Amino acid sequence: MGPLWLDVEGCELDAEERELLAHPTVGGVIIFSRNFHDSQQLAALNQSIRKAAKRPILIGVDQEGGRVQRFREQFTIIPPAQSYALMPQGDVLARESGWLMAAELMAHDFDLSFAPVLDRGFDCKAIGSRAFGDDNETVIRFSTAFMAGMKDAGMATTGKHFPGHGAVLADSHVESPVDDRDNLFEQDMAIFKAQVDAGLLDAMMPAHVIYPHYDVLPASGSPYWLKKILREQLAFKGIVFSDDLNMEGATVMGSPAERSQQALDAGCDMLLLCNNRQSSIEVLDNIAISDVTQASTLLKKTQFSVKELQSSTKWREVQQRVMTFNTQWQEKNS
Repeated sequence: MGPLWLDVEGCELDAEERELLAHPTVGGVIIFSRNFHDSQQLAALNQSIRKAAKRPILIGVDQEGGRVQRFREQFTIIPPAQSYALMPQGDVLARESGWLMAAELMAHDFDLSFAPVLDRGFDCKAIGSRAFGDDNETVIRFSTAFMAGMKDAGMATTGKHFPGHGAVLADSHVESPVDDRDNLFEQDMAIFKAQVDAGLLDAMMPAHVIYPHYDVLPASGSPYWLKKILREQLAFKGIVFSDDLNMEGATVMGSPAERSQQALDAGCDMLLLCNNRQSSIEVLDNIAISDVTQASTLLKKTQFSVKELQSSTKWREVQQRVMTFNTQWQEKNS
């Protein structure tokens, strides 16, 4: 698999997309809500992506739950991460929600949901209720349960946004946030360290945030954060994703090709470049062909259909409990 992740425009592949997917630099496809019409179509789209690639390829989506859930119709609504610590039996429901989210995606031929969020605190515009808590102990406790559920289903985990996005108010989707703190290692990053030490993280996604006390570059393009801290100090062995290099927070790194090369040089293994076809083509034309051999560890571990999943007793029981939990949470916060 190559390092670049692409997106596709609609509910079926067009001729240009089939050609791009066959390029050896492409290693993954990220799917959005615009690519969904119904359950059967979604599974067929993913199968056509694998066929067009003519080799193993990763397919992922942001389906963490709460306000970030690309597929809602014909999928179970997953509660926001914030809810588990504030409701009875939150540990159990976090694990069951992680399993349910992962299992429903895998039944549609997905490998990954880019989850969980390990950022702490609810004040950041980009994070909010996506955080499991506003202190380290709470985030570690409930993210551990959620990741255990994902792994029960056979899905790899992706921690984000290293070394911590929760303390900045700005949204890196639309601007370049700066975190001026000098105690990040003791605060937010300790969560990531704990989950690396526990062996729960298969992949990591860094933040498009600048931490000037430590480095002048955003973490997503910083050898200091990705090589010296993540790889050497924390001894992280998994895959490092860039967050979407089309986000405003990444534009400080130059053109699409320059951003991509800087992210690779900084220590990213795989690059997400979404919602800009010309940018993707520019990157394919300009970065050297390479193979990310370890990426195969992120492929889904088991295979089953939607019909097989929905006929299982576990799915029916877990879905009912998660739906009830989510309804109670919504009523409590309405």
